[in-house]
Amino acid sequence: MRARGAILAAFLLSVFIPATCLHAADVGTVPPLVLRVAAQEQDPPLDKATFRAVIESSPTSVSKPLGPNDDMVVLLVLDLTGDISRIDTARGVLAERLQALPANTWVAVVKSQDVLQVLVDPTPDRQKVLTAIQEYGVTGKAGLLDTLEPAVKMADLLLSHSSVRVAVVYLTDSNVYNSREDFTNPVINASDAGDLSRRFPDQLIKEKMGKLSDALAGFQAPLFFVHLNYYSDPINEALQRGLLQLAEESGGTGAFCRSVGDIPDALEKVLTSVQHSWSIGVELPAAAAKSATVHLFNGDREVPSHSRFSLRR
Repeated sequence: MRARGAILAAFLLSVFIPATCLHAADVGTVPPLVLRVAAQEQDPPLDKATFRAVIESSPTSVSKPLGPNDDMVVLLVLDLTGDISRIDTARGVLAERLQALPANTWVAVVKSQDVLQVLVDPTPDRQKVLTAIQEYGVTGKAGLLDTLEPAVKMADLLLSHSSVRVAVVYLTDSNVYNSREDFTNPVINASDAGDLSRRFPDQLIKEKMGKLSDALAGFQAPLFFVHLNYYSDPINEALQRGLLQLAEESGGTGAFCRSVGDIPDALEKVLTSVQHSWSIGVELPAAAAKSATVHLFNGDREVPSHSRFSLRR
């Protein structure tokens, strides 16, 4: 893989940044000159030579479009604390699917319980990756809501230090009731039938997902996920809707598994989307505001992509 030294340097830099610095507002004071806009492959396939972009209402230059055949780094984040039968099924499917990835795709393994911790640096060594996945301990509290932002920040550091595609892929079974923070929105006044906390039990998790949406708009790396469980209670459904929205806003996608039998198809769908994703450089105007809305085109068709960016100043 080209620029492998830069990739590892950027990754190691991200690992040793203190946790207190892992927030969008803390990263730099000047917005990037070029945004890396993530998009999914389309049917018919996208043409590398015909990308164009508009920021707000003004056409802008496009550079270095990277597509399915180009180098890639995948940050595989494990956030698993639940049903071991589902987790073991996912491990088996991953063993097959990761082996099938192209040789120019490097994979890092990260765990999210307690703190975001790197288990394996980006590597083309599939056996090293698979060993880490098999040895990963299924314990502790779900780390999804606490680690999404620093995980995407880590990926952004890789994007800024190398000419490769980068994707964050969560394998999770996160349950609101096993999170470190309490999002259950308990009834404030049990004697008041009109207490709003009775009517909106999912309000706290909706507010959390809204804050994450705003925070992740400050980054460029796409988010993908496979959720090994689908929970049908209102608070978990709000979490799941919000998670899918975060992925789609970033130019990624996700899948939920209602049964063990859904796991192979979900992993195949998401990892195929990761492998075939695009990263397109879009030049910012000199007088860029604090935010930018990007519309990406390929020939005459508009391409769904990461469109809302918060620019750090």
